[in-house]
Amino acid sequence: MGKFTQLKNKLKKHINDLDGFVKEYSSTTKTVQIPSTAYMNWGVDLARKGDVNAAIDKFKTASMMASQNPGVYINLGIALMNKKDFDGAIKNFRQAVKVDKYNSKAYALWGAALAEIGDLKAAIDIYKLAQKYEPRDPDIYLNWGVSLAKADKKKEAEEKFKKALSLNPLNPTVPFLWGLILVEQERYEEAIQRFNHCLVYSENQHDALYYLSLCYLKIKNYKNSQRYAKQAIEVDPTDVEAYIVLADCYINTNQEELCLHTFKLAEEKAQTNAQFYSNWGIALQRYNYIDNAREKLYLSLQLNPNDIVTLFNMGVNFLMGKEYTQAQEIFSKVIEKDPFHYQALYNLAAIEFNNMNYQPALEFYIRSYDCNKKNYEIYFNIANCYYKLSDFDNAKLYYKKCIEYCPSFVQVYINYANMLLELGENDDAHRKARAAYFIDKNSVYVNFSYGVVLLKLGNFQESLEKFKNAVSIDPTYLIAYLGIVEANYNLNNLQTMFDVFFEIIDRANDIPEFLILQDKILDNILSRHDISKEIVSRSIDYCNKFLELYNNDRVIQIKDELIYKLNSEAGQ
Repeated sequence: MGKFTQLKNKLKKHINDLDGFVKEYSSTTKTVQIPSTAYMNWGVDLARKGDVNAAIDKFKTASMMASQNPGVYINLGIALMNKKDFDGAIKNFRQAVKVDKYNSKAYALWGAALAEIGDLKAAIDIYKLAQKYEPRDPDIYLNWGVSLAKADKKKEAEEKFKKALSLNPLNPTVPFLWGLILVEQERYEEAIQRFNHCLVYSENQHDALYYLSLCYLKIKNYKNSQRYAKQAIEVDPTDVEAYIVLADCYINTNQEELCLHTFKLAEEKAQTNAQFYSNWGIALQRYNYIDNAREKLYLSLQLNPNDIVTLFNMGVNFLMGKEYTQAQEIFSKVIEKDPFHYQALYNLAAIEFNNMNYQPALEFYIRSYDCNKKNYEIYFNIANCYYKLSDFDNAKLYYKKCIEYCPSFVQVYINYANMLLELGENDDAHRKARAAYFIDKNSVYVNFSYGVVLLKLGNFQESLEKFKNAVSIDPTYLIAYLGIVEANYNLNNLQTMFDVFFEIIDRANDIPEFLILQDKILDNILSRHDISKEIVSRSIDYCNKFLELYNNDRVIQIKDELIYKLNSEAGQ
Protein backbone atom coordinates (compact mmCIF):
# COMPACT_ATOMS: atom_id res chain seq x y z
CA MET A 1 0.00 0.00 0.00
CA GLY A 2 2.95 2.35 -0.12
CA LYS A 3 3.01 2.87 3.60
CA PHE A 4 5.79 4.16 5.90
CA THR A 5 7.39 6.31 3.23
CA GLN A 6 8.36 8.78 5.96
CA LEU A 7 10.43 6.22 7.86
CA LYS A 8 13.77 7.78 6.96
CA ASN A 9 12.61 11.22 8.12
CA LYS A 10 11.38 9.72 11.34
CA LEU A 11 14.76 8.05 11.83
CA LYS A 12 16.54 11.38 11.40
CA LYS A 13 14.11 13.05 13.80
CA HIS A 14 14.80 10.46 16.48
CA ILE A 15 18.54 10.80 16.01
CA ASN A 16 18.27 14.58 16.27
CA ASP A 17 16.08 14.34 19.37
CA LEU A 18 18.23 11.80 21.15
CA ASP A 19 21.73 13.27 21.11
CA GLY A 20 23.31 12.02 24.25
CA PHE A 21 23.90 14.90 26.67
CA VAL A 22 21.55 17.63 25.56
CA LYS A 23 19.49 17.61 28.78
CA GLU A 24 22.08 16.18 31.15
CA TYR A 25 22.84 19.03 33.47
CA SER A 26 25.31 18.37 36.28
CA SER A 27 25.78 20.06 39.61
CA THR A 28 29.27 18.60 40.13
CA THR A 29 32.36 20.70 39.51
CA LYS A 30 36.05 20.03 39.24
CA THR A 31 37.11 23.06 41.30
CA VAL A 32 34.94 23.86 44.29
CA GLN A 33 34.21 27.59 44.60
CA ILE A 34 31.20 28.13 46.81
CA PRO A 35 29.62 31.26 45.24
CA SER A 36 30.01 30.01 41.66
CA THR A 37 28.83 26.54 42.67
CA ALA A 38 25.69 28.01 44.18
CA TYR A 39 24.83 29.87 40.98
CA MET A 40 25.58 26.80 38.84
CA ASN A 41 23.42 24.53 41.00
CA TRP A 42 20.70 27.19 40.92
CA GLY A 43 20.94 27.15 37.12
CA VAL A 44 20.79 23.33 37.05
CA ASP A 45 17.63 23.39 39.16
CA LEU A 46 16.01 26.00 36.91
CA ALA A 47 16.95 24.06 33.76
CA ARG A 48 15.48 20.85 35.11
CA LYS A 49 12.25 22.73 35.81
CA GLY A 50 12.20 23.94 32.21
CA ASP A 51 13.14 27.59 32.80
CA VAL A 52 16.12 27.50 30.43
CA ASN A 53 16.42 31.28 29.97
CA ALA A 54 16.76 31.89 33.70
CA ALA A 55 19.17 28.96 33.93
CA ILE A 56 21.38 30.53 31.24
CA ASP A 57 21.62 33.75 33.29
CA LYS A 58 22.76 31.80 36.35
CA PHE A 59 25.32 29.79 34.37
CA LYS A 60 26.73 33.00 32.88
CA THR A 61 27.06 34.51 36.34
CA ALA A 62 28.81 31.35 37.56
CA SER A 63 31.22 31.46 34.60
CA MET A 64 32.26 35.02 35.46
CA MET A 65 32.86 34.01 39.07
CA ALA A 66 34.76 30.77 38.26
CA SER A 67 36.37 31.05 34.87
CA GLN A 68 38.44 27.90 35.47
CA ASN A 69 35.48 25.62 36.20
CA PRO A 70 34.72 23.45 33.10
CA GLY A 71 31.38 22.34 34.57
CA VAL A 72 30.00 25.86 34.29
CA TYR A 73 30.74 26.03 30.56
CA ILE A 74 29.40 22.52 30.02
CA ASN A 75 26.06 23.33 31.65
CA LEU A 76 25.84 26.66 29.84
CA GLY A 77 26.54 24.88 26.54
CA ILE A 78 23.83 22.32 27.25
CA ALA A 79 21.33 25.08 27.98
CA LEU A 80 22.24 26.88 24.77
CA MET A 81 21.85 23.65 22.78
CA ASN A 82 18.35 23.31 24.16
CA LYS A 83 17.71 26.83 22.88
CA LYS A 84 19.08 25.74 19.47
CA ASP A 85 21.97 28.18 19.86
CA PHE A 86 24.54 25.70 18.64
CA ASP A 87 27.22 28.24 17.85
CA GLY A 88 27.02 29.57 21.39
CA ALA A 89 27.07 26.02 22.74
CA ILE A 90 30.18 25.16 20.72
CA LYS A 91 31.92 28.27 22.06
CA ASN A 92 31.29 27.16 25.65
CA PHE A 93 32.27 23.53 25.09
CA ARG A 94 35.50 24.72 23.56
CA GLN A 95 36.07 26.91 26.63
CA ALA A 96 35.48 23.88 28.88
CA VAL A 97 38.14 21.96 26.93
CA LYS A 98 40.49 24.94 27.18
CA VAL A 99 40.12 24.86 30.94
CA ASP A 100 40.39 21.04 31.16
CA LYS A 101 41.79 19.39 28.02
CA TYR A 102 41.04 15.92 29.45
CA ASN A 103 37.31 16.52 29.94
CA SER A 104 35.74 13.84 27.71
CA LYS A 105 32.20 15.07 28.37
CA ALA A 106 33.04 18.52 26.99
CA TYR A 107 34.50 16.94 23.86
CA ALA A 108 31.47 14.69 23.37
CA LEU A 109 29.07 17.60 23.73
CA TRP A 110 31.19 19.68 21.38
CA GLY A 111 30.89 16.89 18.81
CA ALA A 112 27.11 16.71 19.32
CA ALA A 113 26.78 20.47 18.73
CA LEU A 114 28.92 20.26 15.58
CA ALA A 115 26.69 17.46 14.33
CA GLU A 116 23.62 19.64 14.88
CA ILE A 117 24.99 22.34 12.55
CA GLY A 118 25.90 19.72 9.94
CA ASP A 119 29.69 19.75 10.40
CA LEU A 120 29.80 15.98 10.75
CA LYS A 121 33.45 15.59 9.77
CA ALA A 122 34.56 17.98 12.50
CA ALA A 123 32.22 16.25 14.97
CA ILE A 124 33.77 12.85 14.28
CA ASP A 125 37.27 14.31 14.75
CA ILE A 126 36.21 15.70 18.14
CA TYR A 127 34.79 12.30 19.22
CA LYS A 128 38.14 10.74 18.42
CA LEU A 129 39.79 13.17 20.83
CA ALA A 130 37.17 12.41 23.48
CA GLN A 131 37.83 8.69 23.07
CA LYS A 132 41.54 9.32 23.49
CA TYR A 133 41.03 10.99 26.90
CA GLU A 134 38.25 8.70 28.15
CA PRO A 135 38.02 5.45 26.16
CA ARG A 136 35.42 3.91 28.51
CA ASP A 137 32.80 6.66 28.44
CA PRO A 138 29.70 5.11 26.79
CA ASP A 139 28.13 8.49 26.03
CA ILE A 140 31.05 9.38 23.76
CA TYR A 141 30.34 6.34 21.59
CA LEU A 142 26.60 7.03 21.68
CA ASN A 143 26.99 10.56 20.31
CA TRP A 144 29.70 9.41 17.93
CA GLY A 145 27.29 6.82 16.56
CA VAL A 146 24.57 9.47 16.19
CA SER A 147 26.90 11.70 14.17
CA LEU A 148 27.98 8.79 11.96
CA ALA A 149 24.31 7.92 11.38
CA LYS A 150 23.64 11.50 10.32
CA ALA A 151 26.58 11.21 7.91
CA ASP A 152 24.88 8.06 6.51
CA LYS A 153 27.81 5.91 7.67
CA LYS A 154 25.59 3.14 9.00
CA LYS A 155 28.18 0.41 9.46
CA GLU A 156 30.50 2.68 11.46
CA ALA A 157 27.51 4.00 13.47
CA GLU A 158 26.58 0.43 14.41
CA GLU A 159 30.11 -0.21 15.65
CA LYS A 160 29.91 2.82 17.97
CA PHE A 161 26.46 1.85 19.26
CA LYS A 162 27.76 -1.65 19.92
CA LYS A 163 30.67 -0.23 21.91
CA ALA A 164 28.39 2.11 23.86
CA LEU A 165 26.07 -0.79 24.69
CA SER A 166 28.94 -2.97 25.87
CA LEU A 167 30.05 -0.20 28.27
CA ASN A 168 26.51 0.53 29.52
CA PRO A 169 23.91 -2.17 28.73
CA LEU A 170 21.33 -0.37 30.89
CA ASN A 171 20.91 2.67 28.63
CA PRO A 172 17.76 2.08 26.49
CA THR A 173 18.65 4.91 24.10
CA VAL A 174 21.58 3.01 22.55
CA PRO A 175 19.71 -0.14 21.41
CA PHE A 176 16.82 2.05 20.26
CA LEU A 177 19.00 4.17 17.95
CA TRP A 178 20.82 1.06 16.78
CA GLY A 179 17.44 -0.47 15.96
CA LEU A 180 16.50 2.56 13.87
CA ILE A 181 19.65 2.13 11.79
CA LEU A 182 18.75 -1.54 11.23
CA VAL A 183 15.16 -0.65 10.25
CA GLU A 184 16.39 1.77 7.63
CA GLN A 185 18.48 -1.06 6.16
CA GLU A 186 15.44 -3.41 6.27
CA ARG A 187 17.25 -5.72 8.72
CA TYR A 188 14.07 -6.23 10.68
CA GLU A 189 14.96 -9.40 12.61
CA GLU A 190 18.07 -7.74 14.06
CA ALA A 191 16.14 -4.54 14.75
CA ILE A 192 13.59 -6.54 16.77
CA GLN A 193 16.39 -7.74 19.05
CA ARG A 194 17.54 -4.17 19.68
CA PHE A 195 14.05 -2.79 20.40
CA ASN A 196 13.37 -5.69 22.78
CA HIS A 197 16.63 -4.87 24.57
CA CYS A 198 15.44 -1.28 24.82
CA LEU A 199 12.16 -2.38 26.43
CA VAL A 200 13.94 -4.47 29.07
CA TYR A 201 15.35 -1.29 30.56
CA SER A 202 12.48 1.02 29.67
CA GLU A 203 9.28 -1.00 29.90
CA ASN A 204 6.90 1.57 28.48
CA GLN A 205 9.13 3.24 25.90
CA HIS A 206 6.49 4.05 23.36
CA ASP A 207 8.70 4.45 20.29
CA ALA A 208 10.32 1.03 20.79
CA LEU A 209 6.85 -0.53 20.93
CA TYR A 210 5.88 1.22 17.71
CA TYR A 211 9.00 0.09 15.87
CA LEU A 212 8.59 -3.47 17.11
CA SER A 213 5.08 -3.45 15.60
CA LEU A 214 6.50 -2.06 12.36
CA CYS A 215 9.30 -4.63 12.16
CA TYR A 216 6.94 -7.54 12.78
CA LEU A 217 4.62 -6.14 10.11
CA LYS A 218 7.50 -6.04 7.64
CA ILE A 219 8.37 -9.71 8.26
CA LYS A 220 4.65 -10.61 8.04
CA ASN A 221 4.34 -11.69 11.67
CA TYR A 222 0.97 -10.02 11.99
CA LYS A 223 0.10 -11.47 15.39
CA ASN A 224 3.10 -9.85 17.11
CA SER A 225 2.73 -6.70 15.02
CA GLN A 226 -0.83 -6.27 16.28
CA ARG A 227 0.25 -6.95 19.87
CA TYR A 228 2.94 -4.27 19.91
CA ALA A 229 0.85 -1.75 17.95
CA LYS A 230 -1.91 -2.10 20.57
CA GLN A 231 0.65 -1.65 23.37
CA ALA A 232 2.02 1.47 21.66
CA ILE A 233 -1.51 2.87 21.40
CA GLU A 234 -2.18 2.02 25.07
CA VAL A 235 0.95 3.97 26.12
CA ASP A 236 0.15 6.86 23.77
CA PRO A 237 -3.44 6.86 22.43
CA THR A 238 -2.56 9.77 20.15
CA ASP A 239 0.04 7.78 18.15
CA VAL A 240 -1.52 7.83 14.69
CA GLU A 241 1.29 5.81 13.10
CA ALA A 242 0.63 2.89 15.46
CA TYR A 243 -3.01 2.90 14.32
CA ILE A 244 -1.77 2.77 10.73
CA VAL A 245 0.37 -0.31 11.48
CA LEU A 246 -2.53 -1.97 13.28
CA ALA A 247 -4.87 -1.28 10.34
CA ASP A 248 -2.32 -2.72 7.93
CA CYS A 249 -2.15 -5.91 10.00
CA TYR A 250 -5.92 -6.24 9.67
CA ILE A 251 -5.66 -5.69 5.91
CA ASN A 252 -3.09 -8.47 5.59
CA THR A 253 -5.18 -10.85 7.68
CA ASN A 254 -8.37 -10.14 5.69
CA GLN A 255 -10.16 -8.36 8.54
CA GLU A 256 -11.84 -5.55 6.65
CA GLU A 257 -14.21 -4.48 9.43
CA LEU A 258 -11.43 -4.20 12.04
CA CYS A 259 -9.17 -2.37 9.58
CA LEU A 260 -11.71 0.34 8.80
CA HIS A 261 -12.80 0.54 12.44
CA THR A 262 -9.17 1.20 13.45
CA PHE A 263 -8.94 4.15 11.07
CA LYS A 264 -12.25 5.47 12.38
CA LEU A 265 -11.02 5.25 15.98
CA ALA A 266 -7.95 7.33 15.16
CA GLU A 267 -9.74 9.95 13.06
CA GLU A 268 -10.06 12.58 15.78
CA LYS A 269 -6.37 12.18 16.67
CA ALA A 270 -5.22 12.64 13.08
CA GLN A 271 -6.87 15.85 11.94
CA THR A 272 -3.64 17.22 10.47
CA ASN A 273 -1.88 13.96 9.59
CA ALA A 274 -1.68 13.64 5.81
CA GLN A 275 -0.13 10.17 5.97
CA PHE A 276 -3.05 8.88 8.03
CA TYR A 277 -5.67 10.03 5.52
CA SER A 278 -3.56 8.70 2.66
CA ASN A 279 -3.37 5.22 4.22
CA TRP A 280 -7.06 5.31 5.11
CA GLY A 281 -7.91 6.16 1.52
CA ILE A 282 -5.68 3.39 0.19
CA ALA A 283 -7.35 0.90 2.53
CA LEU A 284 -10.84 1.98 1.45
CA GLN A 285 -9.71 1.68 -2.15
CA ARG A 286 -8.54 -1.86 -1.52
CA TYR A 287 -12.06 -2.73 -0.39
CA ASN A 288 -13.59 -0.96 -3.41
CA TYR A 289 -15.14 1.94 -1.50
CA ILE A 290 -14.13 4.22 -4.33
CA ASP A 291 -16.01 7.38 -3.31
CA ASN A 292 -15.02 7.19 0.37
CA ALA A 293 -11.43 6.49 -0.62
CA ARG A 294 -11.38 9.53 -2.87
CA GLU A 295 -12.62 11.71 -0.01
CA LYS A 296 -9.76 10.58 2.27
CA LEU A 297 -7.12 10.90 -0.43
CA TYR A 298 -8.38 14.39 -1.17
CA LEU A 299 -8.04 15.34 2.53
CA SER A 300 -4.49 13.99 2.50
CA LEU A 301 -3.58 16.04 -0.57
CA GLN A 302 -5.03 19.17 1.02
CA LEU A 303 -2.59 18.67 3.91
CA ASN A 304 0.33 17.60 1.72
CA PRO A 305 -0.23 18.41 -1.99
CA ASN A 306 3.21 17.14 -2.99
CA ASP A 307 2.96 13.60 -1.64
CA ILE A 308 3.54 11.36 -4.64
CA VAL A 309 2.17 8.19 -3.02
CA THR A 310 -1.17 9.85 -2.31
CA LEU A 311 -1.30 11.54 -5.70
CA PHE A 312 -0.60 8.23 -7.45
CA ASN A 313 -3.35 6.46 -5.50
CA MET A 314 -5.76 9.25 -6.40
CA GLY A 315 -4.97 8.39 -10.02
CA VAL A 316 -5.65 4.72 -9.28
CA ASN A 317 -8.94 5.78 -7.72
CA PHE A 318 -10.04 7.50 -10.94
CA LEU A 319 -8.83 4.48 -12.90
CA MET A 320 -10.95 2.16 -10.76
CA GLY A 321 -13.90 4.47 -11.34
CA LYS A 322 -13.26 4.28 -15.10
CA GLU A 323 -12.72 8.04 -15.20
CA TYR A 324 -9.79 7.68 -17.56
CA THR A 325 -9.31 11.33 -18.46
CA GLN A 326 -8.99 12.34 -14.81
CA ALA A 327 -6.72 9.36 -14.09
CA GLN A 328 -4.51 10.36 -16.99
CA GLU A 329 -4.22 13.92 -15.66
CA ILE A 330 -3.24 12.69 -12.18
CA PHE A 331 -0.65 10.19 -13.44
CA SER A 332 0.83 12.94 -15.62
CA LYS A 333 1.23 15.09 -12.51
CA VAL A 334 2.98 12.20 -10.77
CA ILE A 335 5.42 11.95 -13.68
CA GLU A 336 6.08 15.70 -13.50
CA LYS A 337 7.13 15.27 -9.87
CA ASP A 338 8.90 11.94 -10.38
CA PRO A 339 9.84 11.15 -14.00
CA PHE A 340 10.92 7.65 -12.92
CA HIS A 341 7.66 6.57 -11.29
CA TYR A 342 7.30 3.32 -13.22
CA GLN A 343 3.77 2.53 -11.96
CA ALA A 344 2.41 5.87 -13.12
CA LEU A 345 4.15 5.42 -16.48
CA TYR A 346 2.69 1.93 -16.72
CA ASN A 347 -0.84 3.16 -16.03
CA LEU A 348 -0.48 5.99 -18.54
CA ALA A 349 0.58 3.41 -21.10
CA ALA A 350 -2.45 1.23 -20.31
CA ILE A 351 -4.81 4.19 -20.71
CA GLU A 352 -3.27 5.12 -24.07
CA PHE A 353 -3.49 1.49 -25.21
CA ASN A 354 -7.16 1.27 -24.28
CA ASN A 355 -7.71 4.48 -26.24
CA MET A 356 -6.01 2.76 -29.21
CA ASN A 357 -3.15 5.28 -29.10
CA TYR A 358 -0.58 2.54 -29.56
CA GLN A 359 2.51 4.66 -30.27
CA PRO A 360 2.21 6.78 -27.08
CA ALA A 361 1.35 3.60 -25.16
CA LEU A 362 4.54 1.98 -26.45
CA GLU A 363 6.64 4.97 -25.42
CA PHE A 364 5.21 4.98 -21.88
CA TYR A 365 5.70 1.21 -21.53
CA ILE A 366 9.33 1.53 -22.62
CA ARG A 367 9.91 4.36 -20.11
CA SER A 368 8.29 2.26 -17.39
CA TYR A 369 10.52 -0.67 -18.33
CA ASP A 370 13.62 1.54 -18.13
CA CYS A 371 12.63 2.43 -14.55
CA ASN A 372 11.83 -1.11 -13.42
CA LYS A 373 13.17 -4.05 -15.39
CA LYS A 374 11.75 -6.61 -12.93
CA ASN A 375 8.21 -6.48 -14.30
CA TYR A 376 7.95 -9.22 -16.93
CA GLU A 377 4.47 -8.02 -17.95
CA ILE A 378 6.15 -4.96 -19.46
CA TYR A 379 7.57 -7.21 -22.20
CA PHE A 380 4.07 -8.53 -22.85
CA ASN A 381 2.57 -5.06 -23.13
CA ILE A 382 5.39 -3.75 -25.30
CA ALA A 383 4.85 -6.74 -27.58
CA ASN A 384 1.12 -5.99 -27.78
CA CYS A 385 1.86 -2.40 -28.80
CA TYR A 386 4.22 -3.52 -31.54
CA TYR A 387 1.58 -6.04 -32.67
CA LYS A 388 -1.05 -3.29 -32.94
CA LEU A 389 1.46 -1.12 -34.81
CA SER A 390 2.06 -4.04 -37.24
CA ASP A 391 5.73 -4.19 -36.23
CA PHE A 392 5.63 -7.97 -36.06
CA ASP A 393 9.36 -8.56 -35.75
CA ASN A 394 9.59 -6.49 -32.58
CA ALA A 395 6.34 -7.98 -31.32
CA LYS A 396 7.84 -11.47 -31.69
CA LEU A 397 11.01 -10.33 -29.94
CA TYR A 398 9.15 -9.07 -26.87
CA TYR A 399 6.70 -11.98 -26.72
CA LYS A 400 9.75 -14.26 -26.62
CA LYS A 401 11.36 -12.13 -23.91
CA CYS A 402 8.21 -12.33 -21.83
CA ILE A 403 8.11 -16.13 -22.18
CA GLU A 404 11.81 -16.30 -21.28
CA TYR A 405 11.32 -14.32 -18.06
CA CYS A 406 8.01 -15.91 -17.09
CA PRO A 407 7.34 -19.22 -18.88
CA SER A 408 4.13 -19.76 -16.88
CA PHE A 409 2.40 -16.56 -18.04
CA VAL A 410 -0.36 -18.03 -20.20
CA GLN A 411 -1.70 -14.78 -21.68
CA VAL A 412 1.50 -14.20 -23.65
CA TYR A 413 1.17 -17.55 -25.42
CA ILE A 414 -2.42 -16.78 -26.43
CA ASN A 415 -1.63 -13.31 -27.82
CA TYR A 416 1.46 -14.64 -29.57
CA ALA A 417 -0.61 -17.42 -31.12
CA ASN A 418 -3.23 -14.99 -32.43
CA MET A 419 -0.55 -12.83 -34.04
CA LEU A 420 1.06 -15.88 -35.65
CA LEU A 421 -2.33 -16.90 -37.05
CA GLU A 422 -2.65 -13.45 -38.58
CA LEU A 423 0.78 -13.92 -40.18
CA GLY A 424 -0.20 -17.36 -41.53
CA GLU A 425 2.31 -19.15 -39.29
CA ASN A 426 -0.29 -21.71 -38.27
CA ASP A 427 1.95 -24.45 -36.89
CA ASP A 428 3.72 -22.05 -34.55
CA ALA A 429 0.37 -20.55 -33.57
CA HIS A 430 -0.92 -23.98 -32.63
CA ARG A 431 2.21 -24.75 -30.59
CA LYS A 432 1.91 -21.53 -28.61
CA ALA A 433 -1.78 -22.04 -27.83
CA ARG A 434 -1.16 -25.66 -26.86
CA ALA A 435 1.68 -24.54 -24.55
CA ALA A 436 -0.75 -22.26 -22.70
CA TYR A 437 -3.19 -25.16 -22.37
CA PHE A 438 -0.60 -27.50 -20.86
CA ILE A 439 0.45 -24.79 -18.37
CA ASP A 440 -3.11 -24.38 -17.05
CA LYS A 441 -5.64 -26.96 -18.25
CA ASN A 442 -8.15 -25.89 -15.61
CA SER A 443 -8.38 -22.27 -16.69
CA VAL A 444 -11.64 -21.29 -18.35
CA TYR A 445 -9.85 -18.53 -20.23
CA VAL A 446 -7.07 -20.82 -21.50
CA ASN A 447 -9.50 -23.47 -22.69
CA PHE A 448 -11.60 -20.85 -24.46
CA SER A 449 -8.58 -19.13 -26.05
CA TYR A 450 -7.11 -22.43 -27.20
CA GLY A 451 -10.51 -23.29 -28.65
CA VAL A 452 -10.54 -20.02 -30.63
CA VAL A 453 -7.12 -20.77 -32.11
CA LEU A 454 -8.19 -24.29 -33.04
CA LEU A 455 -11.39 -22.89 -34.60
CA LYS A 456 -9.34 -20.52 -36.75
CA LEU A 457 -7.10 -23.41 -37.78
CA GLY A 458 -10.15 -25.46 -38.85
CA ASN A 459 -9.75 -28.07 -36.09
CA PHE A 460 -13.47 -27.89 -35.31
CA GLN A 461 -13.87 -31.07 -33.26
CA GLU A 462 -10.90 -30.30 -31.04
CA SER A 463 -12.02 -26.69 -30.62
CA LEU A 464 -15.49 -27.93 -29.61
CA GLU A 465 -13.91 -30.00 -26.84
CA LYS A 466 -12.02 -27.00 -25.49
CA PHE A 467 -15.13 -24.79 -25.53
CA LYS A 468 -17.04 -27.50 -23.65
CA ASN A 469 -14.19 -27.67 -21.12
CA ALA A 470 -14.48 -23.94 -20.57
CA VAL A 471 -18.24 -24.19 -19.95
CA SER A 472 -17.83 -27.13 -17.57
CA ILE A 473 -15.32 -25.09 -15.54
CA ASP A 474 -17.53 -22.00 -15.50
CA PRO A 475 -21.13 -22.40 -16.73
CA THR A 476 -21.57 -18.60 -16.65
CA TYR A 477 -18.79 -17.99 -19.23
CA LEU A 478 -21.21 -17.11 -22.05
CA ILE A 479 -18.61 -16.34 -24.69
CA ALA A 480 -17.56 -20.03 -24.60
CA TYR A 481 -21.11 -21.02 -25.56
CA LEU A 482 -20.69 -18.98 -28.73
CA GLY A 483 -17.60 -21.05 -29.44
CA ILE A 484 -19.67 -24.20 -29.05
CA VAL A 485 -22.26 -22.73 -31.42
CA GLU A 486 -19.69 -21.88 -34.08
CA ALA A 487 -17.85 -25.21 -33.78
CA ASN A 488 -21.13 -27.14 -34.16
CA TYR A 489 -22.08 -24.93 -37.08
CA ASN A 490 -18.82 -25.76 -38.85
CA LEU A 491 -19.30 -29.45 -38.06
CA ASN A 492 -22.83 -29.14 -39.53
CA ASN A 493 -24.38 -30.17 -36.20
CA LEU A 494 -27.14 -27.62 -36.73
CA GLN A 495 -29.75 -29.05 -34.37
CA THR A 496 -27.19 -29.15 -31.55
CA MET A 497 -26.11 -25.66 -32.52
CA PHE A 498 -29.69 -24.36 -32.11
CA ASP A 499 -30.03 -26.18 -28.76
CA VAL A 500 -27.11 -24.11 -27.46
CA PHE A 501 -28.46 -20.93 -29.05
CA PHE A 502 -31.80 -21.45 -27.29
CA GLU A 503 -30.00 -22.13 -24.00
CA ILE A 504 -28.25 -18.77 -23.94
CA ILE A 505 -30.65 -16.56 -25.91
CA ASP A 506 -31.94 -14.75 -22.82
CA ARG A 507 -28.43 -14.08 -21.40
CA ALA A 508 -26.20 -13.26 -24.34
CA ASN A 509 -27.80 -10.29 -26.04
CA ASP A 510 -25.33 -7.90 -24.40
CA ILE A 511 -22.40 -9.70 -26.04
CA PRO A 512 -21.68 -8.07 -29.44
CA GLU A 513 -20.27 -11.33 -30.79
CA PHE A 514 -23.57 -13.05 -30.09
CA LEU A 515 -25.53 -10.88 -32.54
CA ILE A 516 -22.77 -11.04 -35.15
CA LEU A 517 -22.65 -14.86 -35.00
CA GLN A 518 -26.42 -15.14 -34.96
CA ASP A 519 -26.81 -13.01 -38.11
CA LYS A 520 -23.96 -14.87 -39.83
CA ILE A 521 -25.55 -18.27 -39.22
CA LEU A 522 -29.12 -17.24 -40.10
CA ASP A 523 -27.90 -15.56 -43.29
CA ASN A 524 -26.01 -18.71 -44.19
CA ILE A 525 -29.07 -20.87 -43.65
CA LEU A 526 -31.02 -18.53 -45.92
CA SER A 527 -28.46 -18.81 -48.70
CA ARG A 528 -27.84 -22.56 -48.58
CA HIS A 529 -29.83 -24.95 -50.76
CA ASP A 530 -28.89 -28.10 -48.86
CA ILE A 531 -30.57 -27.10 -45.60
CA SER A 532 -33.48 -29.35 -44.52
CA LYS A 533 -36.96 -28.06 -43.80
CA GLU A 534 -36.50 -29.07 -40.17
CA ILE A 535 -33.53 -26.72 -39.83
CA VAL A 536 -35.37 -23.87 -41.57
CA SER A 537 -38.35 -24.41 -39.22
CA ARG A 538 -35.96 -24.51 -36.23
CA SER A 539 -34.46 -21.24 -37.48
CA ILE A 540 -37.90 -19.64 -37.62
CA ASP A 541 -38.66 -20.90 -34.09
CA TYR A 542 -35.41 -19.36 -32.95
CA CYS A 543 -36.29 -16.02 -34.55
CA ASN A 544 -39.68 -16.06 -32.81
CA LYS A 545 -38.04 -16.77 -29.46
CA PHE A 546 -35.49 -14.00 -30.00
CA LEU A 547 -38.20 -11.50 -30.96
CA GLU A 548 -40.16 -12.33 -27.81
CA LEU A 549 -37.18 -11.06 -25.86
CA TYR A 550 -35.78 -8.31 -28.08
CA ASN A 551 -36.97 -5.98 -30.80
CA ASN A 552 -34.61 -6.34 -33.79
CA ASP A 553 -35.45 -5.25 -37.34
CA ARG A 554 -32.76 -7.44 -38.86
CA VAL A 555 -34.15 -10.58 -37.18
CA ILE A 556 -37.68 -9.64 -38.34
CA GLN A 557 -36.38 -9.40 -41.90
CA ILE A 558 -34.52 -12.73 -41.63
CA LYS A 559 -37.60 -14.42 -40.17
CA ASP A 560 -39.77 -13.23 -43.09
CA GLU A 561 -37.21 -14.50 -45.58
CA LEU A 562 -36.99 -17.86 -43.78
CA ILE A 563 -40.79 -18.23 -43.89
CA TYR A 564 -40.73 -17.43 -47.61
CA LYS A 565 -37.93 -19.99 -48.08
CA LEU A 566 -39.89 -22.64 -46.19
CA ASN A 567 -43.12 -21.97 -48.14
CA SER A 568 -41.27 -21.95 -51.47
CA GLU A 569 -39.71 -25.33 -50.75
CA ALA A 570 -43.05 -26.73 -49.59
CA GLY A 571 -44.69 -25.63 -52.88
CA GLN A 572 -42.15 -27.44 -55.04
